Amino acid sequence: MQFRERRRVIQVIRTVYDPDLKRGRSELVGKIDKAAPAVTDKLQKNCTPEELSEVLSYLDDRHHRLRNEAVRAGAETLPAQMREAAEYFRTHRDDDARAFATDIRMAWEELKTALREAGFSKSKVLKRGVERAEAERAEAPVPSAPLVVEDAAGPMTSPSPAAPVRKPRAKKARTTPAAVEGTAPEADGTGAPPAA
Repeated sequence: MQFRERRRVIQVIRTVYDPDLKRGRSELVGKIDKAAPAVTDKLQKNCTPEELSEVLSYLDDRHHRLRNEAVRAGAETLPAQMREAAEYFRTHRDDDARAFATDIRMAWEELKTALREAGFSKSKVLKRGVERAEAERAEAPVPSAPLVVEDAAGPMTSPSPAAPVRKPRAKKARTTPAAVEGTAPEADGTGAPPAA
């Protein structure tokens, strides 16, 4: 059996050998409404028991596939929905918000339990999130215009992409105690004033 999904129906097609053509040809057995997928009486009469079990198996697999896609889409869009809900609760404090908050808290506890049981505990998820963010920063594209650092001791140069860029140190004017007080520097040679 073949199943072709069209805009509003699922066509159930049987391949039958045609001796005149000396090859198989497709024969439409029946149609199933996509909005309410069920085996109609007409389809049931046109199918053999083996074909009927194949149709039922296809419908069951299709139902599970569509449900899994919907659940995945829900999980995929949940972070954005949670951010929108946070904005809602920042601006609303009425009875509706209180009712929503109760439902959300109960669903949140259920979600946390499911995440923990699936092996996505809070510490593991946050650690992987930080690692992923660091990896993304490391793989970030290099700016198109090269960064230029002016070193106080030399001309302006462009650093290599692998080398980290640091701010140049400002040179401090050194004063010796001899210049300040008119005495000789200490014997240790640091030029620091003597400790009191």
